[in-house]
Amino acid sequence: MEPVWLPFLKFVEEKPDFFLDTKELVQSNPEIPGHPVIFGPNFMAERLYQLSPPEDLTLALSLIRPANRFNEDPLMREEKLLTEEGYGSARRMFVVVEDDLGIPAEFQRRMIAQSPGVEVEEMAAGGADHMPMLSRPEELVELLLRIANKCCD
Repeated sequence: MEPVWLPFLKFVEEKPDFFLDTKELVQSNPEIPGHPVIFGPNFMAERLYQLSPPEDLTLALSLIRPANRFNEDPLMREEKLLTEEGYGSARRMFVVVEDDLGIPAEFQRRMIAQSPGVEVEEMAAGGADHMPMLSRPEELVELLLRIANKCCD
């Protein structure tokens, strides 16, 4: 299988302004590999929380911390990291969230296409953003219960 991060990098390369005001920070600790980033307030408001209650965005903005991207980690570049024999042997479900702008539905479908055998459920357009647990909690709970019941049958 293709390295897990590669399809997303290709996707965002097609959209140079995708991350808006997200900033790459300088890593000053040589013990920690990678390139830390911090999501900008516009990115969070426009791509992750655009349909969530404003108080959830405010809380998220107050809690945001830098995170490392590990796309240069040799393990993440390993094409045999996720094999059909290993990763493919577990039953998998993917919930497509149509209005997710953080991982757009177009890219979600690319991930599904690269993961044969995955079962797909959808949260229809009309209100769920990248944080469906905040923007459409009742719909997400119903969907997760439906998935759990299907998996138990």
